This record gives sequence, structure tokens and C-alpha cells, in this order.
Amino acid sequence: MMIGIASTAGSAVERAEAELGPRVEGAYYWNETGTYEVLAVLRGEAAREAVVRRTDWAVRTRHLATDHVTTHCMVWTDSDHLISVPSSSAGLVNDSSAEAVSTR
Repeated sequence: MMIGIASTAGSAVERAEAELGPRVEGAYYWNETGTYEVLAVLRGEAAREAVVRRTDWAVRTRHLATDHVTTHCMVWTDSDHLISVPSSSAGLVNDSSAEAVSTR
């Protein structure tokens, strides 16, 4: 029975990582709504409190054109494009468009 629980927990972590995508603190990405800086990645209770819903993670971003800061748990999709990650996180990028990545 413990094996099933561990497998489920591993799947939940893998799902959360896939939903979060390559967004790490200090990364920049763009989509059809604008270009964003990732200010923080929240997990667990901090994420749930920040977005007031059941989630395992949330991301706090700043819209570069408006300076508007928001916290959300919108999943990474093919419409999102990574611009750069901080050099300390460069090895963590798991986006299929990794060729667009440049480090600072």
C-alpha cells in the first residue's frame, strides 16, 4: 500500500512541476498578454493562501509594460515562451523551446 501512496505523491509532484513549467524566480517569459518577470514561486500552504484556492503551487509575476504584480496558478502552455532564466537556474530549464533561453 505504501508503494501506491509514494507513486501518487511522485505523480503529484511531477504534475505540479509540469504545470509550473520553467518558471523560476528571476526568469522572464512572454505570451499573448505580455512579458513577465517571475518574482517568486510559491508552494504548499503559501501558494494556497496567495491564490485562495486549492493548489500545490503559484507564481508571482510582474507585467513588464504595466508593473502590475499578480499571483496566479495558470499552467505553462505552448503559448508561453521563456526568454531567460537567472544563471544560477540555467540547468533547470525544461521548456521545449529551450533554444530561446539566454542567461544573464
